[in-house]
Amino acid sequence: MGLSNLFEHFALPAITASGLGALGYSIGSERVLPLGILALAAGGLYRFRWLLTVQQPRNNEQMWGYVSIRQGEQWNVCLTTGQVKTVSGPDVLRVFGAVFSKLRLYSATHSEYLRIEFLDGMSQIVPGPTMVHMDPTVHKDVKVKGAVNLTDHEVLVVYRDDSLEDAASNKDVQGLQSQSVARHVVRGPCLYVPKNATEWTHEFSWHGSVSNDPARNGHKVKDAVKFTKLRVCPEQTYFDVENVRTNDDALVSVKVMIFYRLKNIDMMLKETHDPTADFINSVQSDVIEFVAGKTFEEFKNESAQLNNVSAYKQLTHRAEGIGFEVTKVVFRGYGAPQRLQKMHDDAIERRTKLVLDREIEEQEQQVQDMQLKHEEERLKKRQGMEVETAEHKRKLQRATHEAKQKETAEVQEAQRQHLATLKSSLGLSADQLATYLVAHEQGPPQKLVQIVSSKEASQSNGSSFVIQDTA
Repeated sequence: MGLSNLFEHFALPAITASGLGALGYSIGSERVLPLGILALAAGGLYRFRWLLTVQQPRNNEQMWGYVSIRQGEQWNVCLTTGQVKTVSGPDVLRVFGAVFSKLRLYSATHSEYLRIEFLDGMSQIVPGPTMVHMDPTVHKDVKVKGAVNLTDHEVLVVYRDDSLEDAASNKDVQGLQSQSVARHVVRGPCLYVPKNATEWTHEFSWHGSVSNDPARNGHKVKDAVKFTKLRVCPEQTYFDVENVRTNDDALVSVKVMIFYRLKNIDMMLKETHDPTADFINSVQSDVIEFVAGKTFEEFKNESAQLNNVSAYKQLTHRAEGIGFEVTKVVFRGYGAPQRLQKMHDDAIERRTKLVLDREIEEQEQQVQDMQLKHEEERLKKRQGMEVETAEHKRKLQRATHEAKQKETAEVQEAQRQHLATLKSSLGLSADQLATYLVAHEQGPPQKLVQIVSSKEASQSNGSSFVIQDTA
């Protein structure tokens, strides 16, 4: 039977015990008193049953009986005597009126650390991974902070008192007689965690641009750039030297870009607190010195010299004095007041128009020259072709003439051979042969008259002659 059923079972007899005189006939007086005591005991046990069960702690509340502390938790238990006891789970406590306070857990990963401040004024840096429960009786504050990540070209400048650890290990020393704060330069790549609680990081505050507009980032403002990571890689900055007066009282603004690199960190920290301001002052002096001795036209004609580092003597000298190296300076152009700029623009427009007209005229002349040149070349080619044609004709005529002469010579030679053959074979005399040739040359005669001598006609050697009439 449970306590609840037991209480209900004895509740009615306990209540009616007040009317014992009226009901004395049913229950004897000797049984009422024990049953009433038993009922009161059962009701008290039921009322305070939580004293016999294990309870979970409640923050900032007074508790009685058995209290269970879970694993991973820590609680401060303030006893009725005023003593505070820290309990870590898992554990079971029996308390009488103690007040429980849960301790908050702080944990740090590999890229974090814990900064713990104690009530006695001491501080401690605990690199991660770690965890701690903040105890208000011991700790003043616990903070989780991230380690500083540095790349290859980044440097962190920190200051700390290295004698703090020696002083903390010496219990007899109440305070530091002398502090020896030293500067340390931390170079990346790394994840940096402070060595002790006295350490602080150097915060740089330099001149810089307040606008990302390329037309306005040449104007520098004090304390516009604040940072803690110092970069040692090559850098560049824009700057506009405004309102510089030339020798003929013309106002111009010169725009430059400065390329530089940090070479000596210790010298920079000792010699300057704002290197950009030093660069600005130095380049202003160099530009003013360059522009002041020239007229506006001379400045325009010689502005290309502003691309040479040798034109910035004060800038390079000051940069070396504060641990920097100026590698190059680029002249980005210049600006002028509105009226002067308008006159300059008009002059540029006229000059440009003249240049364009001249270029157009030159191009037209070049086209005409090219046409004449091509015509001349064509004429020369045509004449050459005519000469070659005439020469070829002459060669053909000569070849034809030589062929005819050769043919005639061959014909004559054949005739001579033929006549010689006739003369030798027929026995003709020279006169007869001549007559034959004449007759052959003249062709057949129209009339033939032959005169024969008186000798016998049968004789072959008789003299005769022939008269030919070719008419």
